[in-house]
Amino acid sequence: MKQISTQRHQLAEGPFWSEAEQALYWVDIPACQVWCWHQEDNRYEHWTLPKKVSAVFTTQSDRLLVAMADGIAYLDKTTTTLDYLCDLDSDLPSNRSNDAKCDPDGVLWVGTMDDLEQQMTGRLWKITPEGKKALMLENLGISNTFAWDEGRGRFYFGDTMTRRIHAYPYPEFYDVRLQKPFVEVKEGVGNDGSCIDLEGCLWNANWNGARIVRYSPEGEMLQTIELPFAKPTSCVFGGPEGKTLFITSASVDTSAEQLANQPLSGHVIAIEMDVAGAPSQPFAGV
Repeated sequence: MKQISTQRHQLAEGPFWSEAEQALYWVDIPACQVWCWHQEDNRYEHWTLPKKVSAVFTTQSDRLLVAMADGIAYLDKTTTTLDYLCDLDSDLPSNRSNDAKCDPDGVLWVGTMDDLEQQMTGRLWKITPEGKKALMLENLGISNTFAWDEGRGRFYFGDTMTRRIHAYPYPEFYDVRLQKPFVEVKEGVGNDGSCIDLEGCLWNANWNGARIVRYSPEGEMLQTIELPFAKPTSCVFGGPEGKTLFITSASVDTSAEQLANQPLSGHVIAIEMDVAGAPSQPFAGV
């Protein structure tokens, strides 16, 4: 296990591995920051933005794409200028973006949520490189878990408020929330962010569960990785061979005593695995 981050974050989220740069990106949502760690020379960069940011992606140019609280924008890494591609939930000002990923075609899928975590006002959006958005789902709690298994025609998407992850059809898509979930975690634990490996197994961060769980394509629990913090938020595969599992975590709503016992809370760590993961998909826009 290796510590990647240099400082404790409030809510580190959205890990993204850049294959081209051999670099890990992530965000700290309430700190309004985007971070990047370059593996080759152990170099760090970060950018502070004017609003909360929940996800980050590389693009077909040098610009980054970021999921801001109120919309999707390009970020100029040199000037930190934001160029908005589209807005999100402008009719629901208490909503903000949360988890997001690009599908195998480089199209962005992004979930929103009530920032106070009280109302089921979240939505799932699909956004093309041209900025055209399509509403896919409504009445969501906390949008989390985005992963695609093309071979099985599946898109995994979860809602932390319901503690469920469903397997939606892909590329065809329709609402399957009334059907039996792919996974339902126990009460008191949140199904947070996920990634998928090359064997089609889903790796899910168990918020308040202090672990990552690997599920088979049938939804069976195959493996658990116990972690040195209670609140893992997401995970992604990366590294030169795609076998490094990077895990983000949170320190919010954690007492001083708990932080003393969990000094890595709010940090990003890396663990070497035996299986390789599916690579992070950049956004298809420039």
